[in-house]
Amino acid sequence: ITFLMKIADKSFPEAIKELAAKTGVVLPPVSSGKEGRQKDLLKEGVIHVNSKAAQQFSHILYTNAGVSARKYLQGRGISDEVIKQFRLGYAPDTWRSLTEYIEKSGLSLKLAEQAGLIIPGKEGSFYDRFRGRLIFPIENVFGEIIAFGGRILDKGEPKYLNSPESLVYIKGKNLYGLNKAKEEIRKKGFTLIVEGYFDLISLWNAGICNVVATLGTALTKDHLDLLRRYTVEVVALFDPDEAGKKALDRSLELFLSAEMRARALILPEKFDPDDYVRKFGKEKMEALISRAQSLSDYYIENVLGDGRTFEDKRDMLKTATEFIAK
Repeated sequence: ITFLMKIADKSFPEAIKELAAKTGVVLPPVSSGKEGRQKDLLKEGVIHVNSKAAQQFSHILYTNAGVSARKYLQGRGISDEVIKQFRLGYAPDTWRSLTEYIEKSGLSLKLAEQAGLIIPGKEGSFYDRFRGRLIFPIENVFGEIIAFGGRILDKGEPKYLNSPESLVYIKGKNLYGLNKAKEEIRKKGFTLIVEGYFDLISLWNAGICNVVATLGTALTKDHLDLLRRYTVEVVALFDPDEAGKKALDRSLELFLSAEMRARALILPEKFDPDDYVRKFGKEKMEALISRAQSLSDYYIENVLGDGRTFEDKRDMLKTATEFIAK
């Protein structure tokens, strides 16, 4: 830092910013003024209450209340090591388990509400947002817990419930697993992008660790800006259904504008990444990844079509022109 300050005549903050940009280190935002400092304190409070909630969810997973969740994870072949690495937990199927824990811990219920952990009820009371769900803590690139995802174990809707956006959490600006995967991404030179918590955790469980997941939203420019700190090589691994293919189509323009080298991997029909890696294992999954097409080849072969009729060819020409313009 001192060397850069002297040789390039930079201030300390300027040198820090330049080095951070070169090495992929994410700097925390700096607020100024009284209002900015109050906002920072509020963010710290939300992260603190999230951390305490994650500890409680993790503790419950290993009590009698968490038996069904532990059996569910065992049934999916998830190891204890991975459960602990991702700080998985369980929210019991009661209305005030976490609310009571927060009260007893002397933490602020209003802060827990701002974190999206509890919901206001009647006459100033609160109840838990997550009930009867396996819990996935969501970390930012600093390893701070900023939100949670919850999967229901039995039948019911919604299958997945996520924290609402908050002062510390915007789903279009965060990627699940990035904090844990970033060193492996640098080492391997590319990252896999999947759509769900379990897709990521199953791949990690199989030993494929250069993987991140979107958080219930389509891929965004902010996601790619985050990834560019670590790599410009990406393999987009989406479900084989129509929704997965459409998500890949939408991603094409983003990858092009971000100047990232993207490849597309569509798994065989009826398999998502979680199913495939559990059935066929790490080696077959890695073989598929190594053969992934460039996104432009995928687009030409699967989106433009074969143009058998005059109308098809006319539509192809229009779509191809738009593609080349991008």
